[in-house]
Amino acid sequence: MTELVSIGVPVFRGIKFVGEALQSIQAQTHSDLDVLISVDGADHESAALCKHLVRDDPRFSLVIQEAQLGWAGNISFLMSQNKGAFWYFHQQDDIVSPDYVQSLLEHARKHPEAAVLYSDLEAFGNLQLVMHQNSLLGTPAAREIGLLHDHLAAVAFRGLTRQAALDQARGIRQNEIESFAAETTWMASVARAGELVRLPRVLYLKRFHDENLHTKWLHWPLEKRKKAWQVHCRDMFLEAVRAEATTLERRLMWFAALTRLMSRLAAHYLPLAEFSAEERGQMLDGFLESFDTLSREVEPALGLSWPEITVSSCSFFEHQPKLSS
Repeated sequence: MTELVSIGVPVFRGIKFVGEALQSIQAQTHSDLDVLISVDGADHESAALCKHLVRDDPRFSLVIQEAQLGWAGNISFLMSQNKGAFWYFHQQDDIVSPDYVQSLLEHARKHPEAAVLYSDLEAFGNLQLVMHQNSLLGTPAAREIGLLHDHLAAVAFRGLTRQAALDQARGIRQNEIESFAAETTWMASVARAGELVRLPRVLYLKRFHDENLHTKWLHWPLEKRKKAWQVHCRDMFLEAVRAEATTLERRLMWFAALTRLMSRLAAHYLPLAEFSAEERGQMLDGFLESFDTLSREVEPALGLSWPEITVSSCSFFEHQPKLSS
């Protein structure tokens, strides 16, 4: 019995590397694929190249977004077009091993409780290292708390997502800071639907170069990076708190979001070791202010008034080490 796997390939100004990405998809040992290429912003040059590369492969189809959706909107569109039992996101400049889909499908059969099955990721190009993320198991609340503490780089995001989990999570929650780290926020949505299960093998190769979205995030002005991280931590909590959980577990999610605000994960984007006490306080203030009218959603979830939440947050924050590990 075979299983149809849908693959979403968002493309924007991708002529330099998209050929290698499409070739690695065509080389998959699991051949039952439905591949949709979505070319954003009327990028007809990239569209013409993609059409030429896959012209003889009926498993591939292509759509041109005349009105630009942006990276998060384009990926959300691709999610909405899923036809398979599983879906995965393939970045236009990345490569997967020939047994990528087959290996993750075999892993999925061993873990029917999993919402996502994912491999380790090897970076190449401007960065060389192997990235992995631990599995998130247990109850929905435990998974969300674990994700808040440990997950950032979009390793699990590149895995096979079951159709049921995809349907429940729906599209990516975009944010006002160019949807910074919104793919990780989406994983908090998926974690409500089931476990995130790692296959400890390198099967996905991510190319790092100067035009990567993540590379550009690193070069934003400091104030923009601060705001982006505050908003990201807010959105991570708002997704996590929708999981089935007790009031106590939701409060633990809140404190996990506060910990994330000044954690080793934040240090990927912010020079935390150089922050003064005043700057640390400003990070908390900005996080709390980012809720604005959303505070009304937080109060019933935590069983506390917003003033009570603010006081307890300040007290918790004051007792955190300068850089959480």
